[in-house]
Amino acid sequence: MESAKKDLFDKIIRVYASLSPKKKRVADLIMNDYKNVFFMTAREIAEKCNVSEPTVIRLSVDIGFSGYAEFLQYMKGLFHTELTSAERLRHASRNRDEGTTIQRYCQNAIFNLNNLMTSFSSEEFTKTARAIYQARRVYVIGYRASATLAYHFGYLLKKVRENVVLDTNLSWELMDDLNERRAGSLLIAIAFPRYPLKTIETVKYAKLRGVKTLGISDNARSPVITLSDLYVILDIEGVSFVDPFAHIIAFLGALVHEIASFDNKEAIGRLSNFDKGVKAAGEFYTEDESDQQLAYRLNRPQLTSLWPQKEVDSI
Repeated sequence: MESAKKDLFDKIIRVYASLSPKKKRVADLIMNDYKNVFFMTAREIAEKCNVSEPTVIRLSVDIGFSGYAEFLQYMKGLFHTELTSAERLRHASRNRDEGTTIQRYCQNAIFNLNNLMTSFSSEEFTKTARAIYQARRVYVIGYRASATLAYHFGYLLKKVRENVVLDTNLSWELMDDLNERRAGSLLIAIAFPRYPLKTIETVKYAKLRGVKTLGISDNARSPVITLSDLYVILDIEGVSFVDPFAHIIAFLGALVHEIASFDNKEAIGRLSNFDKGVKAAGEFYTEDESDQQLAYRLNRPQLTSLWPQKEVDSI
């Protein structure tokens, strides 16, 4: 797969000789300092190059984009792939005059949630949920920062349907299971910037073994999206090196709820079995429990070894 940076540079090089001197100044800035261009508006780029703002906009069309909006979207994808955590934090430190840290993070979460509500159709959402519901076996993977999202989604999904395999550490058990070429299986790969190579390699391997893949990532140029048979794009706008996951958690929770709604009776049955199991094991605190009982539970041997292994795995 050709890198986004090389693709962008190739676009510029192909038309560079035919550009006007002013447009060449803008093109030179993009190629020589593309990481800073990520953070600049069209006006700031124009001022930096001593050209007019329309010149910047026209250049985006010259190099193959439908307009400046598409160019910005393309640059966002490149930004998510190329920038290191240190560079993101360095950029965030420049914007301390935009409110307190907690205010900026809350405003960022609200922006992403609003964007999710307006950009994701109910038809697309239902289609995604049905694909997961109809799969005979579901693999959920996510590594590094995205492991948190994969664990959250996989843990909840296990409560409402059977045959869910969750992996957040690239286990040999996962690879061995994929080797079985299970008909009707679906691998769900969750990967947000920066994209772990482990995730990409696992998606490739799953496809090689005939397993259908569903990628959940942040933009159309994400390697997980371009490799997957099905995909969900959840756009993210961040304020620092800390990835903003609030709207992604909301989406994954809603997705589990939608999957459960396809067979409400089965979902309720599985949740009831879960409740019985954790009650028997005393997993959660209740107001009915006395101090003496709580002390006993904290000091007694673990009961999980007495449970059937299948039941333990489902909790």
